[in-house]
Amino acid sequence: MKKMNSSAIDLFKYKMAIVGMVNILVLSAVLGIQGAGYLGISLALLTFLISFHSCWLSALAARYVRGRNTRNQHKSSRKFLKGVLIYVFSTGAAFCALFILASEGLGSFLIRDIHINICMMVIAVILLVHGICEAVSGYLQGMGFYMPVKIFLLVKQAAVFAGSIAGMKLLEEYGGKVARLKHNESVTSVYGAFGSLLGMLAGNMAGLILLLVFCLLLHGELRSMRSKDNARYQESSFHGFRVMLGIGLMQGIKYALLFSPLLINYILYIRLCKTDGNSTLWIKTGGFLFGEAVPVMAVLILGFVLINHKNYRQLAGYWKNEAYSQFREKVYAMLLGVFLLALPVCAAVSVLSEPILKCLTKDAAKEGSSILLYAAAGAVLLILEQTAVKLMELWNETLYLYLITIVSFALQTVFAVTAFKAFDLGVSGIMFGGMLQAILFVIFFFVKFSRRLKLSGMQLQKLVMALILAMGGALIMLVIYLAVGKKLSAGIAVAVSVVPGLLLYLAVVTILRIVSDKDAACMPGGELFLWLNRILHR
Repeated sequence: MKKMNSSAIDLFKYKMAIVGMVNILVLSAVLGIQGAGYLGISLALLTFLISFHSCWLSALAARYVRGRNTRNQHKSSRKFLKGVLIYVFSTGAAFCALFILASEGLGSFLIRDIHINICMMVIAVILLVHGICEAVSGYLQGMGFYMPVKIFLLVKQAAVFAGSIAGMKLLEEYGGKVARLKHNESVTSVYGAFGSLLGMLAGNMAGLILLLVFCLLLHGELRSMRSKDNARYQESSFHGFRVMLGIGLMQGIKYALLFSPLLINYILYIRLCKTDGNSTLWIKTGGFLFGEAVPVMAVLILGFVLINHKNYRQLAGYWKNEAYSQFREKVYAMLLGVFLLALPVCAAVSVLSEPILKCLTKDAAKEGSSILLYAAAGAVLLILEQTAVKLMELWNETLYLYLITIVSFALQTVFAVTAFKAFDLGVSGIMFGGMLQAILFVIFFFVKFSRRLKLSGMQLQKLVMALILAMGGALIMLVIYLAVGKKLSAGIAVAVSVVPGLLLYLAVVTILRIVSDKDAACMPGGELFLWLNRILHR
């Protein structure tokens, strides 16, 4: 059961997260844009709460437990778990009480729609169950039981996927009956979203039950490990609780500020922009944003993180062993990968947002495609931001990381308030604000650490050339779509537009020798460029 490692678990988590985003897209397509709005807004709020409360919890718990196990302090590991569970139960219960008792008031305050109150009650319970799962899975991972954790992640995601669709179907039908009685069609959408969330809760509960089963099956082995503990000093459960409130809380603040700009901007948009008081408009906007655009953006980001995962581990090894030359080469190769692979893909999604959205949903609209356009462009910035975060964590530049996170978040919030209150900018203000935070974060990072990275003039030139070529490839795709694609079905239009533009882009990149064999060997997805170099430069 122990033949695996924490890196494999992290990699598997990213894969399951992509499945989760696909699940949201499927639900949004079936629910319709208003139902996607109620669901997407609820999940955006849940993501914010999880990022603050427990998204970091399993990794932190695993690291602390693993450290004690290396010193045979297995009893302290168990007490640490108890402290973590005390934190999860106490804080999770507080959030549950707040969201259940004040759900109508929160719905009215946040988005001026009390119908979402039943959704808020469910996400509060999901938050608590998710926190418990994170605590227990982190403990098992720290104890070296990786396979049970992987099985748990797979089963939970499958249960969430199936449960959300089944719950949506059951409750949407009931909601239709209630809507006819109340003469309010919004009720159908609310109940559909409510059913989806109930299904997600059921999936999380199934995952928790499975974890508890694994704990029972491993009870004998865990007890045997504790019997070999001869440490003189035993930590109290309070230590785990204190770690969660200290280090954990700081982690929560960081992730909440990094993940929340779009949600914060959306709430500001509702509160500050001039409206006629009809919530249907901004609920649909929430559907386009959180039900369609954000999941696509997340898939783009997670996809790049997946192919880059091994490189982060190599970077850590180079830095630890003081192999600074190799470290800088790897960082440059990763940046080159962003500009040569992530940027063209995101640019393609951006310029072809209209037909792509038609492929994904039955309610494709101009507003939705414009939001997806901004979201795809923002994905590149968030990939760069995420890379910068990883590097600062590796360098233990914690103070500066928190400083630029807070400053960039504050500045984007000031921008959003100004955009909505002074200029009534509307939906574009939501997206520009989120992009501004990522831009500022990346600028602050390079201002301080450019000397540490030591990118040469030639390397910077290649990055700029990659940027220009990616934009050129995207422009070709757009021209093809406008000339031919509009007359075709959405799926065929995307294929006809993407394939020629992509092939031409790859050919030009290879002919200009932007990627050397050495660069390709270090960068994510470099195998493609190695193959192209062999073909075109024989």
